[in-house]
Amino acid sequence: MDMLVGNQTRILATIGALDGNGSRDGIERIIAAGADGIRINFSHANQTDAKKQIKWVREIAAELDKEVFILADLAGPKIRLGKLTGRYDVQAGDELALIYGIEHSGSQDLPIQYDIAPFVRERQRIFLFDGKVEAEIISVVGNAVKIKALSNGYKTSNNGVNLPDTDFTGDPITAKDLADLGFILKEDFDFIGMSFVRSAEDIQALRKIVSNSGSQSQIIAKIETKAAIQEGILDAIVCASDGVMVARGDMAYEIGAELVPVVQWRIIGLCKKYQRFSIVATQMLASMVDNPRPTRAETSDVANAVLDGVTVTMLSEETALGKYPAEAVTEMKRIITAIMQYLRAS
Repeated sequence: MDMLVGNQTRILATIGALDGNGSRDGIERIIAAGADGIRINFSHANQTDAKKQIKWVREIAAELDKEVFILADLAGPKIRLGKLTGRYDVQAGDELALIYGIEHSGSQDLPIQYDIAPFVRERQRIFLFDGKVEAEIISVVGNAVKIKALSNGYKTSNNGVNLPDTDFTGDPITAKDLADLGFILKEDFDFIGMSFVRSAEDIQALRKIVSNSGSQSQIIAKIETKAAIQEGILDAIVCASDGVMVARGDMAYEIGAELVPVVQWRIIGLCKKYQRFSIVATQMLASMVDNPRPTRAETSDVANAVLDGVTVTMLSEETALGKYPAEAVTEMKRIITAIMQYLRAS
């Protein structure tokens, strides 16, 4: 898309449910505050609501005389817990079982949406609730994976599960993704984000589906696995894609949070080398989910991404679920403007 060409860093904002920040009024406030793009996350969104939101984005952009791009983010093969009876609290030392195909009855046997038993082994690490609870696998019996919590926390339905020591293989385009693509490729999306990319071949498989549909949507590779950041493989992924997202959430549990800044720097550099656009995502202004101002560390995080030459900075929970969605966009825009003015003057 032409608006992603040039030296100005853009802002991509994720929207939530229709009864929250994804309402028409909510979207209008986010765009009016300075968002250049809107992300619809199909890990949570449904097609009926997304159709309304696409229409609203186009109407609001026309009313404000502003070009706004829309990204459809595929869920990909993300491992998640199943439906729980409610919030489930965990204490360090608790032993639980993750079992594929069961319903939760309130016990320590928790449902999981993917049968991980064939792929895991004892002593491997496992992170639950998108990393908020750390645990260790203590045994695998049939389709039950028994784990021991190493930290306190809690879990709720559909929380993400990360297995950084486990090598999963298989098709990165799931049945759910194919169903969502049937909708996405008929709608007015500018970009499609592919989750958990492991190789250039993954991008090529999605590009074939997009091309065969006649869609002009461009493809964004989300980098969040160990396999994707290997020397040579990352270069090939960047070249095969139209743009690359540094998906720092799952990446942090896959490779270790301390290495994420290095990978971010590498990806931005490769995108500049191969003339692709880059996106940095996850927790850029995370404190603004509950607070009207960012921390100094968050301000520096956004500023450093801009200094490195990132094309787009992304807001996730800040605008999808947060109490201050428009303020988060305003603060991000203020930081970007200040850094861009400095770069132009230097």
